[in-house]
Amino acid sequence: MEKSNIAKNGLTIKLSDFEGPIDLLLHLIKKSEMNIFDLKIADITSQYLDFIHAQQAMQLDVASEYLVMAATLVKIKSADLLPEEEPDDYAVDEEYADPREELMLQLLTYKQFQVASESLREREQLKQQSFPRTQMKAPDNLEHPITLAPGLSLGDLQTAFAQLLRRKKQEKPIRRHVTAETYSLEEAVNNINKHFLQHQTGDMIPFASFFDDIYEREHLVVTFLALLEMAKDKRLKLHQEHQQQEIYVEIEAFGEDE
Repeated sequence: MEKSNIAKNGLTIKLSDFEGPIDLLLHLIKKSEMNIFDLKIADITSQYLDFIHAQQAMQLDVASEYLVMAATLVKIKSADLLPEEEPDDYAVDEEYADPREELMLQLLTYKQFQVASESLREREQLKQQSFPRTQMKAPDNLEHPITLAPGLSLGDLQTAFAQLLRRKKQEKPIRRHVTAETYSLEEAVNNINKHFLQHQTGDMIPFASFFDDIYEREHLVVTFLALLEMAKDKRLKLHQEHQQQEIYVEIEAFGEDE
């Protein structure tokens, strides 16, 4: 069972050290020096299951969400062994979903939040150092400040993007051979700003329009993350009139990425 131990800074860590299954998966991916865009599902599934089994062997409680993720990984691993089938139009319009793509989206989104949260903490620490000691109380809970309309959640955005990926897959096969390094967040932000130039501040632009003519999976995902980053910086605002309806992007400020 030695291989199932997960070490961080020389210390063996437990399930309680993670905020959820995505957090655990990101740790395993980083530890194995894998690329989120090209996951070795068989390897990461084995590592994940080894760790969960080790926790159970120590008679530690394993939350159901970790077991659900284990089942999802096994499903993806099994699907990889089968010939790829194209879903029919009805399936795409209704409940068909590529679990690998949805998992990748969850990982990338969570990682983006981790990076942003760490940046916020660093800014807060620098701010505290510039104030007198009496004003150095940090907020209890630093959140990632994304400007969302009332009733719109990150989950709604993830669902909308997953549906967009499925539509794209039907229009034209999504290419997967391009590595993440070929398209940066800064490039995506600049392209979004160019899209803004066709509109005025306050305009409501369909969320899906930012992905027109993009068929590289990495480019699609990075563009989605760039929209989240710009919402965080209050350069745009995301709206949805009613649940399951189209999401719109409202321009709040123009400008190139810093």
